[in-house]
Amino acid sequence: MPHAQNTLQIPAADGSGSFSAYMALPEHMPAPCVIVIQEIFGINQEIRDKCDHLAALGYVAVAPDLFWRIEPGIELVDSVEEQLQRAFQLFGEFDQAKGLEDLQATLAFVRDDARCNGRVGCIGYCLGGKLAYMLAAHSDIDASVSYYGVGIEAMLGDAERIKAPILLHIAGEDEFVPKDAQEKIEETLLDHPLAETYRYPGMDHAFARGGGMHYNAEAATLANTRTESFLGTQLKKA
Repeated sequence: MPHAQNTLQIPAADGSGSFSAYMALPEHMPAPCVIVIQEIFGINQEIRDKCDHLAALGYVAVAPDLFWRIEPGIELVDSVEEQLQRAFQLFGEFDQAKGLEDLQATLAFVRDDARCNGRVGCIGYCLGGKLAYMLAAHSDIDASVSYYGVGIEAMLGDAERIKAPILLHIAGEDEFVPKDAQEKIEETLLDHPLAETYRYPGMDHAFARGGGMHYNAEAATLANTRTESFLGTQLKKA
């Protein structure tokens, strides 16, 4: 049965306004929720598709517009050079501390939504992969998944703050995460009781971005299968 779609308006914690979030709803509710954290391309069709897929798996899926403080409603793709450059510009302008604050507000908002059963996880990609790690360390989220997060190696001191399971997917040939950074992440989290990391040899950044320039169906399927198993274990507990 097709799932329903909706748009949320979430009040910012700092009182500066509210921001929108794409929501996809499963057939049966209340259900666990997954916050889908955007890349540098905004809430585009790829992010909405990921939400829709999660809804089909039985989750309430919510993707907040984290670029709203710069420009609301941005939708870009990596296949158009002008849009790719705009995405990098937005990444430079983005205030990650405020982004984390907006994700914390999203977490609190969806936990109180009657359609959510109170268990909430997140999945982040690229910029969102770093923010998923930050949210794991700075909130009471129930589970986090990071796909090729950029800059995590500089935040490993926060690992001791992580109190719920986290899964990290690392692209072995990530142009934005050098090999030494990948090794530092793996070595630091190796003995963390709640962290699980996978490296994908030969894969470049954003190998799981559908239709993206580095998309690899085999690696994406493997990573997504691991993610779905992880979320099922953590969020669909009896």
